[in-house]
Amino acid sequence: MFYKLCNTSSLFDVENELNTKFRYPKLYEQKSIINGKYESNLPVITSEDPNSINYAIWGLLPPSYDGDWEDFQEITNTLNTYITYNQLNEEIYADSFDKRRCLIVVNGFFTAKLHKGKLHPHHIHLKEHKPFCIAGVYNKIEDGFLTCSLLVTNSELGSKYLPNMGIQKPLIFKKKDFSTWLNTSYNFEQLKPLIANHDRYEFISHPIEHDFYKNPKVFKQITESHHYKSVMRIAHQ
Repeated sequence: MFYKLCNTSSLFDVENELNTKFRYPKLYEQKSIINGKYESNLPVITSEDPNSINYAIWGLLPPSYDGDWEDFQEITNTLNTYITYNQLNEEIYADSFDKRRCLIVVNGFFTAKLHKGKLHPHHIHLKEHKPFCIAGVYNKIEDGFLTCSLLVTNSELGSKYLPNMGIQKPLIFKKKDFSTWLNTSYNFEQLKPLIANHDRYEFISHPIEHDFYKNPKVFKQITESHHYKSVMRIAHQ
């Protein structure tokens, strides 16, 4: 389960790296920790509007849903969606895999490794904390807001080992595959070769303080490099 993301990139860096403009630039916020357990907005590029960056609430809701986000997420967590699970709730997902795919803009996420009986959280990011995109699906609910879920798969993130409790990883594409992923001329079945064989980034993994998942308020600036210096690197074994 991936429910903590990071986006400390400036608006200029996001637009420059992705060669895409924000539809509502004044709404953009840099956040060291985006906690999916609380209702949060994520920058997204959608198949409906692939030429601009919009915003979506993290946690997919059914298109017809008109209740509270918190109530729905208490019943069924849709922050992450495992793409090989074949019994997804049709009322929630409907045609999203075929017609409503998106790219979720971040510049890091958090994992944890079990080492000698203890969990060791890690911050995962690219060199220089550059922004990148996690593949997702989205719905538009009745009030017009977008809601999204990031996609996870068993495929490797890159050739280097990255610490994680399970084999599932976020599905992350490089820019050259963005247009294919967002193109609704392809259904999800036709995109399976891309998912299995896409080019992958080489990510960097930094260990962070053990209490990160217990008390994240302490670590609002954890993504700044000087916070890593006092933390012992856990051997990748």
